[in-house]
Amino acid sequence: MSSFEHLRTGVEDAVGVIQLDHPEKRNALGWEMHHELIDALAAWAYDDDVAAVLLIGDEEGFCGGWRLDVLAGITGDEQRRFTELAARLMAALTDYRKPTVAGVAGVAPGYGMDLANMCDVTIASENAVFGSTQVKYGMNGFYGGLQRKVGPMRARRLYFTGDAIDAREAYRIGLVDEVVPVGALRESALRAAKRIAEAGAELTTVLKEVALRATTMEHLAGIAYELRVTHDLTQREVFHQRTPEGLARLRAGHSPATERIRRGA
Repeated sequence: MSSFEHLRTGVEDAVGVIQLDHPEKRNALGWEMHHELIDALAAWAYDDDVAAVLLIGDEEGFCGGWRLDVLAGITGDEQRRFTELAARLMAALTDYRKPTVAGVAGVAPGYGMDLANMCDVTIASENAVFGSTQVKYGMNGFYGGLQRKVGPMRARRLYFTGDAIDAREAYRIGLVDEVVPVGALRESALRAAKRIAEAGAELTTVLKEVALRATTMEHLAGIAYELRVTHDLTQREVFHQRTPEGLARLRAGHSPATERIRRGA
C-alpha cells in the first residue's frame, strides 16, 4: 500500500513498483516528487523481499522533466536546496544497489529522459518520445547517462540539439532495450523486472555492484575484481542451493531459458 501523495508503490513477485502519479503536472519533478522518490527507493534498498525496482509512469506519459514553474520561481538558498535535492535523487537512482527498470510511455523530455537513463534497463512503448530538451530552455541535459547508453557521438548530437526521437530510433541507437505495443508497457516492463528479480535480492545486489564498478576499472583490474566476486559467490548458500537444482534440470532436459526462447517470452 502506497503512503505517498504523488507515487503509487507496491511489491509484486520481488519487484518494487514505483509509479509516478501526478498527472496535473505531467509527472514533472518538483519538491514533493523528488522527496517521495528518494524515500521510496530508500525503503527497498535493504529489503530482502525486493530484488529489483520498476520505475514507471502511465500509458500516456512517463515524466515531464523538471517542474519549470518551480525552477523559474526560486533563487538563492532555496535554489541551492533544490539543486542539492535533485543531486540526492540522481545519486540514489544511478547508484542504486539493486537493478532498476524504467518503463516509458508517451513523453519523456529532458529530465524525464534522464531519469530513465539513470535506470539499468529501459522498456519503451511505441508511443514514447525522448529528447534532451533542456537546451531549449537555456539549460543543460545530463550527458553522462546519455553517453553511457548511446555512445559519445550520438549523445552529443542529441545533447547539443535537444531534438526529439521516437521509440524506434531510441531502440536503434541503444537508448532503450525493448519497444512494446501501446497499452502493453506495464505488463512488459514488469515482466522484464520480474525476470531480473527471479535471482533473489542477495544475488541481484551483488550483480548490480559488479555492473556499477567493473566498467570504471582498468581491464585487468576489472577481471581480477569480477573473479573475486565469483570466488565469494561460490562460497555462499545461494550457489550451493542453485547449482544442484540447475544441474538436475539440465539432466532432465528441462531448461526454463530455452522454454522462454521457444515461447518468445
